[in-house]
Amino acid sequence: MIIIRCWLEQLFKCSFDRVYFFKNLFNPQMINLLFDNNNKTIPLKFNIQKPALSTDNKIFKNVLNFCLNHLSVSEFIDIDFRSVNITEEHTNILFNILINEGNKFPKIYLMGFRLTTLYNYIEEYIQATFEDCSRMVPVIIFEFSDSPNFKLNERAEKIKIKPLNGVNFINYQITNIYNPKLRFSFCNEESIEDGSTGCILIRKIKSKI
Repeated sequence: MIIIRCWLEQLFKCSFDRVYFFKNLFNPQMINLLFDNNNKTIPLKFNIQKPALSTDNKIFKNVLNFCLNHLSVSEFIDIDFRSVNITEEHTNILFNILINEGNKFPKIYLMGFRLTTLYNYIEEYIQATFEDCSRMVPVIIFEFSDSPNFKLNERAEKIKIKPLNGVNFINYQITNIYNPKLRFSFCNEESIEDGSTGCILIRKIKSKI
């Protein structure tokens, strides 16, 4: 155990560009057990610019716990949920992360099936929240493995459509109902053939002072 702790301490002091955790990761409970008398003298976080993780139903909560408490992300985090049967509980957990953990993740890339409800929650939150979204993840990318169809939001403005290689790139903005200074840009990638959506990028627009 002492040897494992020693090696983990060395890893915590390093910085990495890209690290892949494919259904395997350091157990958060084990990290806490090894450093139970740490008194925060050592930040128990791996410093990774662009970590990539994949998960399934069995380790879903452990993976998110690891991301929230043991990763220091400087660029973006990529999480693959294609092996997860997304439930309402999963959706609520992810929603709370997206609207509250922007200080930990500058950009999140989510890939998987059944992410449509989560996207709808985020879209509705952006429009109707009374909050200033200062805690929200500033850039969110959804990649939909099940290629759903979305109707363009009725509040979409500044719409621009650019066709390229069989895909319509639809750029637009949505403004919060209660705060006109709170705006988000969207980019939808839709198939020209059947209108299915492969990817949506959401970015918070910095308000001009």
